Amino acid sequence: MPNTLVHFAAQGAASHGLWRRLDPRWVYLGCLLPDLPWILRRAVVGLGLPADGFDLRLYTMAQASLGGTLLLCAALAAATVAPRLVFAVLGLNTLLHLLLDATEFKWGNGVHLFAPFSWRMTGFDLLPGESPVYLALTVAGALLVAFEIARPGGSPIGLDLRPSRIAAAGALLAAYFLLPLPFLGAIEASDSYSVKTLREVDARPGRTVGLDRTAFVATPAGGLVQLWTGERVRAAGPVPAHDATVSLYGTFLAPDVLRVDRLFEHRRGRDWPSYLALVLLSLVWARPLRRGARA
Repeated sequence: MPNTLVHFAAQGAASHGLWRRLDPRWVYLGCLLPDLPWILRRAVVGLGLPADGFDLRLYTMAQASLGGTLLLCAALAAATVAPRLVFAVLGLNTLLHLLLDATEFKWGNGVHLFAPFSWRMTGFDLLPGESPVYLALTVAGALLVAFEIARPGGSPIGLDLRPSRIAAAGALLAAYFLLPLPFLGAIEASDSYSVKTLREVDARPGRTVGLDRTAFVATPAGGLVQLWTGERVRAAGPVPAHDATVSLYGTFLAPDVLRVDRLFEHRRGRDWPSYLALVLLSLVWARPLRRGARA
């Protein structure tokens, strides 16, 4: 999906067009919320915490859906002094985030706009990840948030920590974490992110798979494609002669042999702009604290 700075640029401009004097902290937080489950999933995998990789991905997909993220929006909004406004801002940015994600040409994945009624992924496939449009929006997003940090701030929308508000927020947050559990089977049956195909190892031959931004390793014995599960399978067909980050569509010839049908080699990384976006978001949220310290 486009990096977080792209979301800051497009969604920040749209939000400020609708709400002229809006607390920017909630705008840019809304830009991030649909990606939060994927960030937490990466942390779980990176820390080596015990979890079934397939179920973890199914759970993450449910939380990152439009319906799942709206529950998180409602939980956050319930604990503020302006819950309706904050929910509108967070909810709109959640929808815009997923629609923007769907504009990128993705290999084997997309966004879940109609969950839990349908777990079919939506993708418009308008632009490749290396498009100059996304590069321009990346720069614009960094500049826009830097301007937000530097300019004099208005009145922030603070928290309302009354027991009734905390109870409502807690109930909604519990629903956000529990929502995926009844739907794991339905998500797997949809084969979103090829979970069903990859999980049923013996049934792989003849099935197709799409992999987005995965590692390809060139060895003297032939190429290896790394699945998002961490498993490596042998690659057949036209592949690079060197290590690379690739997106591809392929067909399994055997449980551990993947014929590459279409392949794209990525030349640019996209993690560092998202890391920069997290730093900028933390600075936006810290701005009222700095003003309070100066006062």
